[in-house]
Amino acid sequence: MGMGTARSVFLIHGMWGRGAYWERFAERLEAAGCRVAAPDLLHHDIAPDDPPPDGLGTLSLIDYLDDLETKLKAFDEQAVIIGHSMGGLLAQQLAARGLGSALVALSPAPSAGMFPFRLKPLQVFGPILMRPGWWRHPHKPSWEGVRATVFNAGVPEDEARREFANYVWDSGRVLFEISHWWLDRRRASAVAREKIAVPTLVIGGRQDAIVPVPWIRAAARAFGGRAAYEEFPDFGHWLVGEPALSTIADRVLRFLGSAARAG
Repeated sequence: MGMGTARSVFLIHGMWGRGAYWERFAERLEAAGCRVAAPDLLHHDIAPDDPPPDGLGTLSLIDYLDDLETKLKAFDEQAVIIGHSMGGLLAQQLAARGLGSALVALSPAPSAGMFPFRLKPLQVFGPILMRPGWWRHPHKPSWEGVRATVFNAGVPEDEARREFANYVWDSGRVLFEISHWWLDRRRASAVAREKIAVPTLVIGGRQDAIVPVPWIRAAARAFGGRAAYEEFPDFGHWLVGEPALSTIADRVLRFLGSAARAG
């Protein structure tokens, strides 16, 4: 599926991930003529079995964002910005800095101001939040937690295990800023959506159990009618792999084509 003109696309992964988890999604975009970058977040460029890098536990979303801004400007600051999960939150924040020519948020993590209490995410985050001082230490989830929340809704077992095996450590501070935003004086997870002026698409899966659709719908509504929203009833959180990959990639490519024509 071509877009008529080549586009640069900047992909942002989510919590515990690395840029490599975009591989098959990126291949779809490249086959359509896109030039793609999928960097690792700050301190995520490690092997899954490596210990957490020094200082990771206290890194902020702002640190991730500043690092992404540098990487985006080195690639193409007018690239289309696409983020998944926590990457969807960061993608919105980058766009609010005046970067990018279009924005796609796939199952974006909730931003400051959203009602924070949902039961399903506790299947994965509950054990982490029970650890002493969790907000300043690196963390990884359990297999049982992510199978129930991230890799549910028809994700093949082999794919789920492969992706889980590639997980790396993430920041306790970042988890605090998202999950306990009202205690964060800097409101690091806030999104100034009034500053986002580029074409925007928000996509959710109705079976998502780590970012339940009420959060995703709230993100779309917060654009005040300036964002397109699409919800897929049979998909969960894992929109960048099977079984959602073809459907979501095709939907994103159609959006990029319309955004290019509008621009």
